[in-house]
Amino acid sequence: NWPGSNPRERYDQFANIMPDGSYLCAGSVGWEIWPLDRKQEALNRKLNIRPHQNNANSIVVGGHKIFVQRSLDSGKSWSRQESHIPGFSMFQTYQVPQYTSLLDGTVLFAGYGTDIETGQYASYVWRSTDLGKSFRLIPMGSHSDGVHPGETALLETLPKKILALSRTEPDPGYMVQRWSDDGGLSWSYPISVEFWGFPGHLLKLSDGRILCSYGYRRDPMGIRAVLSKDGGQSWDIDNTILLRSSLSTPNQMRKDKTSGEADIGYPVSTQIKDGRIFTTYYITQPDGITYVECCLWEI
Repeated sequence: NWPGSNPRERYDQFANIMPDGSYLCAGSVGWEIWPLDRKQEALNRKLNIRPHQNNANSIVVGGHKIFVQRSLDSGKSWSRQESHIPGFSMFQTYQVPQYTSLLDGTVLFAGYGTDIETGQYASYVWRSTDLGKSFRLIPMGSHSDGVHPGETALLETLPKKILALSRTEPDPGYMVQRWSDDGGLSWSYPISVEFWGFPGHLLKLSDGRILCSYGYRRDPMGIRAVLSKDGGQSWDIDNTILLRSSLSTPNQMRKDKTSGEADIGYPVSTQIKDGRIFTTYYITQPDGITYVECCLWEI
């Protein structure tokens, strides 16, 4: 039960016990629920606004704050610091797919924001080198005009060499990847991967290969995975792995989603001691109920 000011903050955050024993939570404050009579205030501040899913007297407003909170007594009490990000109409971190801790102890997790004046989207990493005592917001760059960067997976493939794989919107839905050779301080320009799907999760296997598992929201809907033998420089799309194939349906609670896209994805994979892969994900079935499922498989 990590404390947070709203549901989004409680699950879209970095949360870990650090090597010095401190408990650390950090991320974006996230979407906030405001009463409808504050809508003009949100408009004046050029914040992102969504209708509330089931309350006509409320609106959901895009957060533009980030936070760090620490506990030195195993979670009994917490210190907290919040910071506004000037010039943003919305800033969001996502811990699904993942954050990453580098071999040297650096903590990285990704987010994206919207420029309040231009509407331009850009990706960022929230970076700490001192066990979370302080963080720095590092720009990763934009994708291209009109392309919305979404959730980003991060993986250290070699010491201080980071692979980042980002969801993009709108379609075609091909993720883009970037590289950092200095532990996340600077990033290459993004290039598109050759397989369609989103968002991705990255895992380095015991044999050194990189596994990317991802959601597939085309017919047939499902969960898929691809492998890389060269640290993510190329992907074996000719041998794409089909982990789940099923009917899926839009989540009825997401009435702000006008595209009608099916609701499936966000896989997270881990390798267990016997070498097999355990992948979890969610799916909204035709009965309208959203389930968490898992797949135990071997390569």
